[in-house]
Parts: sequence; structure tokens; C-alpha cells
Amino acid sequence: MNEDVVGNAMQNDAAEVSKTAVQPSLTPHQKLKQTVKKLEDRVEKLERPFKELRLLSLDPGVQNMAAELFPHMAPADPTGLEFERVGRDYDGGYVMVKRESDTKVAYSLGINRDVSWDITMAERGYDVYQYDHTISNLPESHPRFHWKKLGITGKSQATGDLTSLEQELAANGHSDTCDIVLKIDIEGHEWEVFSEMSRDHLSKFSQILVECHSFKKLNGLAKFRKMRQSLRNLAETHQVIHVHGNNNSPMVVVGGVPTPQTLELTWLRRDICEFAPCTRIFPTELDQPNNPNFADHKLGRFSFF
Repeated sequence: MNEDVVGNAMQNDAAEVSKTAVQPSLTPHQKLKQTVKKLEDRVEKLERPFKELRLLSLDPGVQNMAAELFPHMAPADPTGLEFERVGRDYDGGYVMVKRESDTKVAYSLGINRDVSWDITMAERGYDVYQYDHTISNLPESHPRFHWKKLGITGKSQATGDLTSLEQELAANGHSDTCDIVLKIDIEGHEWEVFSEMSRDHLSKFSQILVECHSFKKLNGLAKFRKMRQSLRNLAETHQVIHVHGNNNSPMVVVGGVPTPQTLELTWLRRDICEFAPCTRIFPTELDQPNNPNFADHKLGRFSFF
């Protein structure tokens, strides 16, 4: 893509944004984020006609993008800790380490029709704070469930039925809680959440179980920037200890690197234990295919760079 075309379009879009009246309730930081989001949307629109010129599978520039992202997702072995699978069979179960939280607080972002992970955590004595704006009611109730009909996104995009994780931690009295277990499956909004989250807020979570979407869109500059910032933020405080590919969609090749379109990652906070080079092959015996009618994705050690 011609850089002058992109640059001129971004300048024009910035000028349009500056002329637009912004809600007075927005902070300067939120105004800046709003402007950046509009510019990124503009870049995405400009890139669409040029996708055939930058092949996802073969473009060396995309391989450079992958080289920046994938090392952050290479799993390590947590020394002295064992793994377990929590939740139902197939889609809905998560592999995590066996470790009791001192605070007994868990957050479950994205419910849809499955609360099997939530039920298990609640039965272990955790209060589970649940968020999903796409459902009318929970599929199953429990005295330790605390559900809000709200979606979670980045704090700069929080409006209407979308809120931010930072806002909800404060609203629930968890601003000073530092041993929370987080499960997040919010269909792409995870990149908005983690790209804007501070180190202090990330450090509140001892384990983060996240489904990461949209790796087939890595050849888009705006998507890549969001992914890169998210993974950099997470890697500062946490280490990936488990990886699984969601087999509801086929694998793609990203700049010569084969990867599932959607990855399930388990992150463990770095101060909890020591980490050793990974000795496991993925999927492990604890993993199950999300869709039992399809072959599970074979990831090996999931280390490319």
C-alpha cells in the first residue's frame, strides 16, 4: 500500500475527528483513545482492497509480525505445579494449574450457554463475577454467581452495554485484591482489554485463561498493533504455561507459521513460581477438541522463533 495514501487518509481522518464534538464527560486520555480508534478503523478500511497484495501465508512482512507476537505465546513449564482441566468436556473446559487462590475470587467474561467452569469454581468456594451482554439469563444459577448483563471491552471503548474490567473491579470492591482467577472468552474484545490494561491491574490476576481470536487477520496493521500491545502487556507480568488450538476453525499459515485461528492460552503470574523450558507436546492428555467431530490441532511445542 502506498504510504502517502495511508498518511493522507489518516491526516484527513484526524482533522475530521478534531472537528467532531466530543462528550464533555470524556477525559483527555479517553478523547485520545477515541481518536486513535477512529484512525485505526480508517486504516482497516483502506487496507481491504490491498489484501491480495499482502498474502497472509507468504508475505515476509507478515512473518516479521509473527516473529514479534509468537515468542510471547511460547509456553513454559511452571516448576513444582501440576495441571488440571476445569469445566465440561470439549468446548468449555480450561487447562490451568492446581492452585488455591487466597481471595477465592474469580471473573468469568463471556458466558453464552456454558457455566461449567463457573460452577466448578463456585463449588470450590469462589465468588464468580460474570459478564455477558448477549444473554438474557444465566443457563444455570449458583449462590456464588454474580452476573451482570454487560460486556467487557477496553476502557476507552466502554459505553452503553459495554464496560471495562478496571471499572468492574472497582465497582465490586476488588481494587486491592491481588489473587483473582480470570477466564475470558469475549470474541475479539480481549485485544481491546489487554492492550489498554496497566501492569498494576494485570498483576491482580494470578491466572488468566483467555481465548485469543483473529490470527487470520494478522496482515492488517491495526489488528497487529492491538495484538502486539496486548501480548507485550501480558508478558510483562505473566508467562504462558499452556496452549490449545480451538478446532472449530481450520488452521492458517501466518507468514510461514502454521497456527490455529483461535488460541486458548493459560497465563500464570511470573512471581508465583520459577519457569523451565517446556517439555510438553500440545495437545496434552488433559486437552480435548472443542468440536469432537473434528481433528484436534497438533501444535507440537508451539515455539517457532
